[in-house]
Amino acid sequence: MRNKLVFLILLLGFIGIGSSLSYGEGDRKVRWGLSILGGPNADFIHDRPTLTLIALLPRIEIPLHPRWDFEMEGNLSYYWIKHDKNLYLLGLNSNFLFKSYQKEDRNWFFLGGMGWGYINSNKELKYIGDSHWAGVLQGGTGVQFLLRRGIHFRGEYRLQHISDPFNRDKGINTHSFLLGLSF
Repeated sequence: MRNKLVFLILLLGFIGIGSSLSYGEGDRKVRWGLSILGGPNADFIHDRPTLTLIALLPRIEIPLHPRWDFEMEGNLSYYWIKHDKNLYLLGLNSNFLFKSYQKEDRNWFFLGGMGWGYINSNKELKYIGDSHWAGVLQGGTGVQFLLRRGIHFRGEYRLQHISDPFNRDKGINTHSFLLGLSF
């Protein structure tokens, strides 16, 4: 299982690196961006939240097709966990965006992706296994608005799951809201 997961992550990374930057619309280009993400864990619907997630996500967006983009984003996350221990994650996510509805000044998109990161768990978190590595799965939806030529504002919702890819564990699920800019 470990070898398959590592192979899949490497494969997605090479696909992103090897994709043609000129494929897609004629005026589309590679964009850089920065987003701030925050939200509680999935239990907040039924009970009070037991953790809060705050993250900074620098990103590069590569157009693949008029309706598809590939993103690589850095993941600098801080999980504030009550009654246990705080958790830091430093990693890299890869996402595919499908732009289902497009207008000149806005587009609605769906996002799906995965990532890999180093965490400081030190075997003290019951939710995450005992290694220092975490896998990230995420999905969501959002909207991008053209603010002015070359600058886009982004708002989105993400459901994220992080867990130890080498051990069976419960993992942590978070509902997150993201605000960002791309240029």
